[in-house]
Order: sequence, then C-alpha cells, then structure tokens
Amino acid sequence: MKFIDAVLDKIFRKNINIVYCQNLYLSDGLTEKKADKLKKKIEAGKGSGCLLLKSDNKDDCIDIVTSFQLKSKVWEGKSVVCIGLADSKDGAVSLVESMIRDCIDKTGKTDLKEYICSL
Repeated sequence: MKFIDAVLDKIFRKNINIVYCQNLYLSDGLTEKKADKLKKKIEAGKGSGCLLLKSDNKDDCIDIVTSFQLKSKVWEGKSVVCIGLADSKDGAVSLVESMIRDCIDKTGKTDLKEYICSL
C-alpha cells in the first residue's frame, strides 16, 4: 500500500490551499480533535473524508468533494473555502441537511447560497 501511495503522490498534485471556516460544520461523531487530525491527513494527501466547499460555480452553493478528488489536476493551484468536514459521503449529505435547517432557522428563508456566503 505504501508503494501505491508513493506513486499517487508523484502523479497527483497537492498544492491546493484549503481555508477552513471558523464555524466549520462537522459530521456526527467527528469531534474537534478528530477533525483536526483529519484536516492534517487530507492536507498531506493521505486522509479519507469529504469536504463541503463553497462553490465557485454561480449555479451551485456547495461542492461535496472527497479527499481523493482533491489530488486531481483540476484543483491544482486553487484556493478553496471549506465549510464542512465529514468522515463519509453519507455524513456529508447529513451536513447539508443541517445547513439547510440552520439557514431556515437563522434567516427565515431557504436561500442557502446567501447563508453560506455569510459563514
């Protein structure tokens, strides 16, 4: 497995700048301590989890990206804003549900894009 990781490290780029929101959404069971460890692993190109990113696309509000996808050339040299961290895809979907509930509770509207921009 270490050989495969070494090959992937040479093939894929890791120079992506991840900026984490101060009030980062975390999936159930993911404590602050576990989240910090997961962040370090993801930034080193070794962790497995999902990040909820503010979307650059004007039609979308959130991109759910696996840590493996961040190794793609598409992300090379980009700076992204992480608004949520999950240990699985199911956890990421649950986080989006939580964000929608929070958006409605705090703003009284369903404008998730506006709410995310305020984070």
